[in-house]
Amino acid sequence: MKGCSIFRSGHFLFLLCLFAVEGKKSPTGRHTCRKGLLSQVTENLYVKATSLKSSIPKDVIKTTRLLKKTTKMLFMTNCTVRDQLLSFYVKNVFSHLEVGSDKLYFISAFQVLQANMDACLPCAPSTRLTSAVKKLKRVFVKLGDQGIYKAIHELDILLPWIQAYIQT
Repeated sequence: MKGCSIFRSGHFLFLLCLFAVEGKKSPTGRHTCRKGLLSQVTENLYVKATSLKSSIPKDVIKTTRLLKKTTKMLFMTNCTVRDQLLSFYVKNVFSHLEVGSDKLYFISAFQVLQANMDACLPCAPSTRLTSAVKKLKRVFVKLGDQGIYKAIHELDILLPWIQAYIQT
């Protein structure tokens, strides 16, 4: 069992390194897009998300959701919402985690995934927050530490959105 876990971690680290190298700028100055590799890393994030969720307190707030169905529609069609939502997770959620090896892999993979999604479908950065992300942040801040736990437990919602987006 432990050997399988070590193998999966090694495989994940290998994919992450390969993914980071593949997403670098080419000599022509353009980023390369590898949708197949995006899918593989997203699938590995599912496994790592399970481990990450088991290492934090449970989400006990069942009446509130951060990631709503309306946000999914915007995520799929609006690159600014997509970029801001992924940045929200990196800056506001993952930055509050104590760094352990599993958490560091997950955070790094998520950052690489975000950069490579941008390479596949570039999005002009926006300085103004979209209303969907503003609402999400407002609820997140209101929940305090519970917001961090809720956001991490809602990776089960976000990762399928990412996978669906990659496949379209």
